[in-house]
Amino acid sequence: MSDIDVLKWVLEEISRGNRVALISIISKEGSGPRDIGALMAVSSTGSKRGTIGGGELEEILIKESLRAIEENKPRRVKIALRPENVPEDAVKTKMLCGGVIEVFINVFNPKPRLILIGAGHVGKPIGDLANMLGFRVIVIDRDPRLASRERYPYAESIVVGDVVNELSKLEFTDNDIAVIVYGEVETDYQALKHLVTRGFKGHIWALCSKRRAQWMLERLISEGVNVEEVKGRIHMPAGLDIRSETPTEIAVSILAEVICEIRGCEKPVKTLSLTSM
Repeated sequence: MSDIDVLKWVLEEISRGNRVALISIISKEGSGPRDIGALMAVSSTGSKRGTIGGGELEEILIKESLRAIEENKPRRVKIALRPENVPEDAVKTKMLCGGVIEVFINVFNPKPRLILIGAGHVGKPIGDLANMLGFRVIVIDRDPRLASRERYPYAESIVVGDVVNELSKLEFTDNDIAVIVYGEVETDYQALKHLVTRGFKGHIWALCSKRRAQWMLERLISEGVNVEEVKGRIHMPAGLDIRSETPTEIAVSILAEVICEIRGCEKPVKTLSLTSM
C-alpha cells in the first residue's frame, strides 16, 4: 500500500466520523524496517492502514495511537528496535533490527456533528451558532413547520417524526454530541434515556431546570440505568451560567459549554444531590 493510499484512507475514515492518528517516522538511527517519512494510520475503530514494520513495533504504535486519539493530543514516541543498550527516552522491544526510530503521531478529527433534538425557539439559534462554529448539524423535531429546510438551510439532514423513533434510526459516531431542547418533559426524558442506553458515546446537553435535571437522573436510576457510567457525559441544566434570558443568549451559553468540554477547559461543576447515586 502506497502512502497516497494511506492518506486516502485517512480522509475516508474522517468522512465516516471517525478520529484518525497518522504515524510518520521522523528520525532513524541504525537499522530498521522502514525509512524516515514512512506512514501508517490508525482509526478510532482500531482498524489501520499502511505499515511501519509489523510485529511488536506495530503493536506499540497502535496502542500509542489509540491513546493519542483518546486524549486528542499529538505525541512523539521513540522506540528501540533491540532489547539491550536502550536509550532512556526510548521504549524497549525484543526486536533484533538494532536501530532506534522516532515517530510523530498526529490526530485528525472530523467536524463534530451536533444532533439537535428540538427545532423551536431555542433550537434555532443553537443550530445557527453551531453552523457558524463549523459543526455539522442534524435537526430532529415532530413539527414540520419548525424542522424545515427554510429554517435550517445548512443542516446536514432534517428529520421530522417521533423523536425517539427517529433517533433509533441514526448511526452514532464517536464525534457526535447531542443537545436536547425539545421542551416537552416526557419527550426530553425519553430522548435522554435512548441516548444513554443505545450506544451513544458522546456528550449530551439537556435544557432544563435543576429540579427537572435531578428528576430525570433519578428516573433513569429507577428504570435500571447505570448513571455512574454516563453521568460524566450528561450536562444538565445545559449551558454555562451567564445569566442568559433570551433564546439566543441561552444558545450562546450552551455552545460555550460545548466548546469548553471539547477543548478541555475548566468550568464550574454542576452537582445534584442524588442520594441514590
